[in-house]
Amino acid sequence: MLCCLLMLCSCSSQPIVKVVTQIKMEYVLPPPEWLALCGNPSFAGNTNIDLLNHSLTQASLLAICNANMQRLQLWRQQHEYND
Repeated sequence: MLCCLLMLCSCSSQPIVKVVTQIKMEYVLPPPEWLALCGNPSFAGNTNIDLLNHSLTQASLLAICNANMQRLQLWRQQHEYND
């Protein structure tokens, strides 16, 4: 009887293994240059050429802002359903 009791005690001395799962949320943020506000240059000029240059500057700034917004939209689409 003592032999059986010792064998049972030795079985209970084995370590109990528990699996622990941790979930870590990591937010991926867009680069800071994508979030920079676009400037709005003021018009300074007296000629039609000055007006044309101002218009071209405004158009290029708008194109840059739209490109940045398209990259942000693409980033959002890629990460939208990964939550």
